[in-house]
Amino acid sequence: MNKRIYIITSLIFCISRLLGQNTASVDELVKQLWKGNDTTKSNALKILVTTVNTNVFPVLSAINDKSLYEYQDKLVTVGPKKPSEEGQKEMYSLVEVYPEGKILTENNQTIYKNTSDLKEIAFSRADRLLIAPLVPYLNLVSPISEKRKLAYTQFQGSTDSMAVPMIQKALKVETDPDILRVGKETIYSVLLNDSKDPKERKLLIDSLFNNWGSNTESILSTYAAAQPEGELKTYATQKAKELENKHTVLGVFQNLFSGISLGSILIMIALGLSVIYGLAGVINMAHGEFLMIGAYTTFVIQNLLPKSSDLFFWVSLPVSFIVSGIFGFIIERTIIRFLYSRPLESLLATWGVSLVLVQLARTIFGDLTAVRTPTALTGAWEIVPHLMLPYNRLFIIGLSLAMILLTYFTLYRTRLGMQIRAVTQNRQMSACLGIQTERIDVITFFLGSGLAGLAGAAMTLIGNVVPDMGQTYIVDSFLVVVSGGVGNMFGSVFSGLSIGFLSKIFESFFEAVYGKVLILVCIIIFLQYRPKGLFPDKGRIGED
Repeated sequence: MNKRIYIITSLIFCISRLLGQNTASVDELVKQLWKGNDTTKSNALKILVTTVNTNVFPVLSAINDKSLYEYQDKLVTVGPKKPSEEGQKEMYSLVEVYPEGKILTENNQTIYKNTSDLKEIAFSRADRLLIAPLVPYLNLVSPISEKRKLAYTQFQGSTDSMAVPMIQKALKVETDPDILRVGKETIYSVLLNDSKDPKERKLLIDSLFNNWGSNTESILSTYAAAQPEGELKTYATQKAKELENKHTVLGVFQNLFSGISLGSILIMIALGLSVIYGLAGVINMAHGEFLMIGAYTTFVIQNLLPKSSDLFFWVSLPVSFIVSGIFGFIIERTIIRFLYSRPLESLLATWGVSLVLVQLARTIFGDLTAVRTPTALTGAWEIVPHLMLPYNRLFIIGLSLAMILLTYFTLYRTRLGMQIRAVTQNRQMSACLGIQTERIDVITFFLGSGLAGLAGAAMTLIGNVVPDMGQTYIVDSFLVVVSGGVGNMFGSVFSGLSIGFLSKIFESFFEAVYGKVLILVCIIIFLQYRPKGLFPDKGRIGED
């Protein structure tokens, strides 16, 4: 940090104590910024700069960035931009800069406006230069969390403790636990770099270690490297190494969680595919396109319902199931019903259907679309520091578990499920006992396709919607079905989780492509010894 800035800031602190501004006068001064004439605005700004009051920092920051506006008798600036399609105006969230510094909402929805719709409050370049000494500190209390976090980290290389009082003052109004940790890390690092007392240094190293911010390992390693050989250097190196080991352990848990979420997606796709394959002996290469249909259904519903509402996603879950199920019903009645127990012909026919559906989606929707993540599923759950579980992936895991339970209940606790299992095991005998096998075929295809569509709706939470997205997962889904045991639900669940885990483990050691190759090699070797999978099911496929 430039030494001149610290000197000027110190003078500002002294002046502020002499002036002794109270809260009421600050309110009046802020009001003059947008209600007074140019002279009044300049004078009010000069006094506000000398107060070093963190409550007015968002106002000063907006002035410095030339982004201070008036909206409905409120003093606002613009926050994060709203995703918009090509050709549309850029819309920004509105952030009130004084007195509360919060994102403006209406009916619990964030207000977005284009800057042309707002009344700008302009200041001259000379006025903005008055703010220069405080610029390094302004974002410490920014309404935007990313700016606050970055503002704290910029002081971590400093060796002058003059910045500490201002950082401590800003931390008193901080509410975000992650940023609080970064702010404390900044204070400890500045004091450590400035300290000359060995005992104090050791205590500060302990404080950094216990706080464990995002840059602590780097801070301790850099500090140790700059120290001469001795006890302090060894101690800092040891603490940095301990944190590195902790990160390694947490990385394993993070990979396990990622494996579970990937396995959950594979399970949802493979559940329906497993039942269909076991029932009809059909290699349905169009099954991945039901996932794509579910994703595009979610996209369409998002565009039909009000854009400010998150209701679209919750509505799209059952609708995606139904729409994909209807497509499955149509394809079964028009094509697949003539290809039962004819694997090669069904493979070629459904592959053709797959290509047609992909090109149809590309013609209607284009190459790339996206679905907005509902507010309730944004962010992550921090179980322990540096172990974040995203809410969207937790939802996918929960949805997959719910589908497993519902599928189990349908197959093993209902009359329909008993008939499906009977037809799977022996179609001729089931027909002799009065079961309408064609009706069971239709219902099974509807349910299996619907499950894939539901998986597609869930997939919009973690990726873009593209026409060939189903083809990314169809091979993995067949691997899940074959290695778990054709027609066996429990085998699909176990195999899906196993493939998800192994994929993430291999990817952590190798590149993604090589990880996929290793997965294929493992499954090929496995099938040499267990060609019917882990849990082979009795049925027409198994008997052929």
